[in-house]
Amino acid sequence: MLDHLSDTLSEEELNRFNNYKDTEDRNRHLLARYFVRKISSDYLKVDPNSFEIDYLENNKPYFKYYPHFNFNISHSGDYIVIGFANRWSVGVDIEFMNSQLDLYDMIINCMSNYEISMILNSEAPRAVFFKHWTRKESLLKGVGLGLTDRIKDVACVDGLNLIPSDLSSFASSWKIWSFEMGEYCVSIAHDSAVRIIRFYQL
Repeated sequence: MLDHLSDTLSEEELNRFNNYKDTEDRNRHLLARYFVRKISSDYLKVDPNSFEIDYLENNKPYFKYYPHFNFNISHSGDYIVIGFANRWSVGVDIEFMNSQLDLYDMIINCMSNYEISMILNSEAPRAVFFKHWTRKESLLKGVGLGLTDRIKDVACVDGLNLIPSDLSSFASSWKIWSFEMGEYCVSIAHDSAVRIIRFYQL
């Protein structure tokens, strides 16, 4: 149905697109890339076809010819979340709060002791787990690390969050926003230098 949008993809993106076997995953990938180009071109006042998406280590996408205009993408179920930031890095994550998923091992293996205590002592432990999980994912994606075997060391509590210099090659502080959309949890992470945040629903 949306395959005509594949004409907007670069060769690298097309290879990634063709790796998706599930039709819904293919459609989400296409729509995400389409809206990234559309919104970016409107903001920067340039031709959407002028954007060439390349990838850093850990598969973080960026615009090859506009490296200071940053974006990040996440999708789950019927939702696609895209974060944009001019001059600063940004990371986003959305997850379906699956009530059938056994979370015990993920809580023990991925959360700090403080986070474990917050989750297990909460009145809604599943929602609190997904809040912290999406916060970690968005923060790590924003920094450009992706998931790491030291994920327990990346605490994502409310307020400013410090990325250890031995993880990211430089120390930086980040702000994270989290909210729920029905059965989905969303987190957006950005450098603490960002002062204005705007949210749009298309």
